[in-house]
Amino acid sequence: MFKKLVDFSSYEVLGIATTVLFFIAFVAIIIRALVLKKSYTEEMEQLPLDDGTERDDTENDHDVDTKE
Repeated sequence: MFKKLVDFSSYEVLGIATTVLFFIAFVAIIIRALVLKKSYTEEMEQLPLDDGTERDDTENDHDVDTKE
């Protein structure tokens, strides 16, 4: 009875399947990264810095309007 609980020989197919699935996913991610367009990667690269507003680079944000 306890021998069946400690016998892991039936799990070798699960280990092989998991390893094969991992390598298929890894290769798929590498291939996807290699075929991405440069314009898309540049757009995604700037996304964390974008606050969603259009900004005119010619205006100076540090000037404070003083009222007299």
